[in-house]
Order: sequence, then structure tokens, then C-alpha cells
Amino acid sequence: MSTDERLAVPRVVEWPIFPFEGEFRVRKIEPPHTEERLRFGDPGGPPCGCESDETEDVVWTDGQWKVTRILFGESEAGFPSYMLGTVAHMDFGDMDESMAADFGVMSLRMERALMSLPSVGRVHINRWGDGGAHMHVWFLGRPLGAWQFSGYMLPLWGFILPALEESVLAQNDRVVADHLAEAAGA
Repeated sequence: MSTDERLAVPRVVEWPIFPFEGEFRVRKIEPPHTEERLRFGDPGGPPCGCESDETEDVVWTDGQWKVTRILFGESEAGFPSYMLGTVAHMDFGDMDESMAADFGVMSLRMERALMSLPSVGRVHINRWGDGGAHMHVWFLGRPLGAWQFSGYMLPLWGFILPALEESVLAQNDRVVADHLAEAAGA
């Protein structure tokens, strides 16, 4: 396909979960680069920051795994949103099979922790690896009954909806941390 041609707008723009309305057009496709872009934490790239004592708000940790809130741009989301990551710097594919098994257990615990929040109807789990070379997976709590926020559009709504109040965020953090600590036997 020539990079001068435009692709058709997909029918998803007509779906009720699509957060925007109006006229759309697909961006021009850029030609591929000859190399992958360096991510945060890649050798030769900018530092990851995962092992620093910066102002990262850790909601829960057991020394191997940590849970933090996800920021959408510069603000909190309008729904519970957390990131499960490793404490040590490693990428997803760097886990050995034992740690991968632990990741499965932690994913189940995260699902259950978020589903224990009365405001959550479903938990969406997402992993992207283009920004940082660090193992992190998103757990997003779709608001109960909010069908409009269903599916893979939920992360887009994270940039649009007003942030939850700080007291609600703090209460959610306590519930998630307590649930994870109890599941870990702490």
C-alpha cells in the first residue's frame, strides 16, 4: 500500500462505545523506520526509573511485585485503574517460568481486588510495551453498569472522564491493598 493512500474509517466510529462523534479520517501511514525506537529502560535509552525512590505512589508491594495507580496524561482516571509491575527492572519476556506463574496468580488477585470495589462492573487487563522496557500490565475497572465504556475503548475514556475524587481514590487504594495483602497471607 502506498503511504499516500488513506484507509477507510472503520465502522467502530459508529459503535456506542466509541467516545467521539463527528467527522473522522484515518491518518496517513508513515513508512516504517529501519530500527525500533528506544524505550525507557532499553540499553542506550532513557532510564526506566523503576528502581528509583521518585514520587511514584506505590499502593501495594510484596518486594517482587508492585501496584501503582495509572495516570492518564497528567490526571487520574474516572474509574479505578492500576498497574501491576515488577519491582526489579525487567521486561515481560525476561520473566522465568516461575515468575510467569506468579504473574498469573497476581493477575487473578488483581482481578478479584478490583471486582471487590462496589463501583466496578468488569476488569479489563491490558499490556502495551512500546513506552517502557519494564514489565507492567494495566488493570482497569469499568464502572458498574457503564456499558458505554465497554471494551477496548475504556483506556480512551480514561483521558476524557473527570478524575475520581481523592477520597474515593484513597478508599479504592486501601481496598485493593488490603485485598492483595490478605491474598498474599500478610
